[in-house]
Amino acid sequence: MILFCLLWSCVFATVHMKPFISCEKDHYSVNGLCCKKCSPGTKLVADCSKDNETQCQPCQEGEFQASWNYEKYCHLHRYCDINLHLKIQKEGSLEKDTICICTDGLHCTSPECESCSTHSPCQPGFGVKEKGTGTTDTLCESCQKGFFSNVSSASEECQPWTSCKDIGLVEIQEGTDKTDVICTEDSKSRIGLLVLIPIIVGIFFVVISLLHWKYLSFKEPRNKVLQQVCIPVLPQERRPEEVEEDLLPVQETLVRGQPVTQEDGKESRISEQEGQ
Repeated sequence: MILFCLLWSCVFATVHMKPFISCEKDHYSVNGLCCKKCSPGTKLVADCSKDNETQCQPCQEGEFQASWNYEKYCHLHRYCDINLHLKIQKEGSLEKDTICICTDGLHCTSPECESCSTHSPCQPGFGVKEKGTGTTDTLCESCQKGFFSNVSSASEECQPWTSCKDIGLVEIQEGTDKTDVICTEDSKSRIGLLVLIPIIVGIFFVVISLLHWKYLSFKEPRNKVLQQVCIPVLPQERRPEEVEEDLLPVQETLVRGQPVTQEDGKESRISEQEGQ
C-alpha cells in the first residue's frame, strides 16, 4: 500500500514539473517553448530556442507543403499515371499538389481521382441533363411529356415529339417518354391527289397535242415556198434540124493548101473535085 502511494506521488510530481503549454494557431510547442511553424512551401530545419527562431527551408522542385507545418520533409507532387487514364489538370507548386483528372469519356471514381470509369449512359426514357467531365459522371433526367428518348446514350438529350401537322400528316398515336408519335397520310388528301393526277396528265397531253399541231401548221407553208424557189429551169426546146447538125462530127481537111471544115458524108465529093 505504501509502495502504491509512493508511485502515485512520483507521477503527480512529474506532471507538475512539465506543465502543459497552450500555443497560438501558427505555433507549436517544444521543450516548453512555443515555436513558430514553417509557412506553406517550406519545411522545418531546426526548432526554435530561447535565443533563435524556428529555422525553415523551401521545398525542392517537385515537392510541396500546403499548410503551416513543423515537418522536416516536403511531400512529393502527385504523378498522373497515363496508364490509369489520368492526365494533369493543373501543375503543382511549392504550396499545392498536382491535380489530376481523367481523359475524355471518363470520370474520377473518388474525390482524390485515383482511378477512372467510363461515363454512365442515360437509359431510354431519360436524357442527358449534364454531360460527364473529367471529374464528374453523366447527370440524367427523365423525359417530360412531349419529349422522348429511345436510345441508351451518355450524350443525347430528350428529343421533342414530331409534329405531324407541320409535315402535312395526321397523328394516329401519341408518343411516350420512350417513343415518338406515329403519323400517317390524310385520307382526304390522298383522294384529292388521286383525282388531281389524271387532270394534270390530261392537261399535259392537250398541251403537247397543240404544240405538235402548231408545228405542223408552220412547217407545211414553208415547204411550199421552198418547192417554188427550187423549181429547176429546163433548157429551151430546139428544132430537130439544129439538133441533127450538132450531132454530125465536124472534120478538117485541106483544099488547095487551105483548111476546110467538112461534114461527114461529103468526103467523097471533095475527092472527086480534087481529081478533076
